[in-house]
Amino acid sequence: MTKICGYIAALLFCFLLQLSPSPAMACVEGLSWGMDLLSVERHIGQPLVPIQGGINNDLFEVRDFKMSGLPVKSLRVRVEDKNGLQQLAYEMEYKNMTEVLAGLRKRFGPPVGTSLDVDGGYPQQQWIWHTGEDVITAIKSDKSPFLLSYRPSLLDPSFL
Repeated sequence: MTKICGYIAALLFCFLLQLSPSPAMACVEGLSWGMDLLSVERHIGQPLVPIQGGINNDLFEVRDFKMSGLPVKSLRVRVEDKNGLQQLAYEMEYKNMTEVLAGLRKRFGPPVGTSLDVDGGYPQQQWIWHTGEDVITAIKSDKSPFLLSYRPSLLDPSFL
């Protein structure tokens, strides 16, 4: 009987854990998926400016941002009215790319997938990590700055 109560308590705890906002483990420490815009601004210490010309009014940006001491050209976030923080993307100089990729590899292991595509006549490399909480995509292209994108994972690995 005690074992059954223990299993029920563990299942209830796991269920309640799924309902709480999950931390965005791979991005700026302390941010959580679902945070409202004011909370995101307060956490990063800078106001986010709306990006004009987008389909929705849920895209915001800050330029010349520092992430762990590394200069970032721009930090863009998608913060929906109903669902809060849903995506982050950093544009960085290529000179910092190696350090960022090495840090991701050390923290999360080798990337899930890498590819080299020729799309429109120029090469592109892509690295993808699935942390369980986040999906991280790093993209290197000859036509644009180094891009690092984070979004919450839609896949629950326990169901695989």
